[in-house]
Amino acid sequence: MLFELFKNSMRATVELYEDRKEGYPAVKTLVTLGKEDLSIKISDLGGGVPLRKIDRLFNYMYSTAPRPSLEPTRAAPLAGFGYGLPISRLYARYFQGDLKLYSMEGVGTDAVIYLKALSSESFERLPVFNKSAWRHYKTTPEADDWSNPSSEPRDASKYKAKQDKIKTNRTL
Repeated sequence: MLFELFKNSMRATVELYEDRKEGYPAVKTLVTLGKEDLSIKISDLGGGVPLRKIDRLFNYMYSTAPRPSLEPTRAAPLAGFGYGLPISRLYARYFQGDLKLYSMEGVGTDAVIYLKALSSESFERLPVFNKSAWRHYKTTPEADDWSNPSSEPRDASKYKAKQDKIKTNRTL
């Protein structure tokens, strides 16, 4: 998670300041340990992202980085495939945390990872496989319909006779 956030911050900063002679602004990191959360904030001055694009950053295969070349080279591409942020947020949520982005277009972005401070609360949620939970995992047979044809043709006369009997009982 941290590698992904540092990589994104440094890429945005280098792209924004590459033509300027004064150098690059620092990517700042703040780590705080509270009673419930361990929070890690990474802040950059890499130009930020418009508000309308923030939610898209967590969509798989969406990227603000230029597409990497698919030609075989010796250098491994580090950005542009659109998997880094969604997977990083997935990791954080797997351990009952989260990953949030706060951006100001034209300025920069703050990325915050929230994790549980106590390891006893940072457990992974796994499905339960025991006898009492078994019924939740068993598939129940569904009624036959056009998408699940039966091996025998249906006898519509039985259905019609049943409906006629219901109508007769109602009129009595």
